[in-house]
Amino acid sequence: MQCVNWHPNSAYVVTGSSDKTCRLFDIQRGSAVRLYTGHSGPISCVEISPDGKMLATATEDSHVHVYDLNSAKLIKQFKSHTPGSSIYTLAFSKDSSVLLSGGSDCSVRVWDVKRSNQVSNAAVPGQQHSDLLATYYTKQTPVYKLSFTGANVACAAGAFTTNEV
Repeated sequence: MQCVNWHPNSAYVVTGSSDKTCRLFDIQRGSAVRLYTGHSGPISCVEISPDGKMLATATEDSHVHVYDLNSAKLIKQFKSHTPGSSIYTLAFSKDSSVLLSGGSDCSVRVWDVKRSNQVSNAAVPGQQHSDLLATYYTKQTPVYKLSFTGANVACAAGAFTTNEV
């Protein structure tokens, strides 16, 4: 297991694993009730939407998937982080309509997860992804944690790196 996160109702927990899968566990039963597949790399972070309807997962190979939590159906796929970069963190807005992703490419990506229910694929390099609302770059800071405040303001945290020896 690489990562873990709670469902908003606290009755379930979701895990991400190096075997490229995620599992939803029922706390009362103590067993997995859903399996989420489709990634090509180890899962680096998982996030359940505040409305409890979607699961966002990210990998060490810069891909983000959004699943319908109940059916385990893939509903969105984002591939616009820098190829080869790791995604370290995900965060849903309070109304579950926006997803943030951040990672080793020193960027925060803002995604529209409610635009349509069709799987979205990567845009051509240099062309904006149809569900990508914005990209914010740091100078030399990988993004390790994203969160929304109670007022739905996005916050990002990272660690400054320097090339000095």
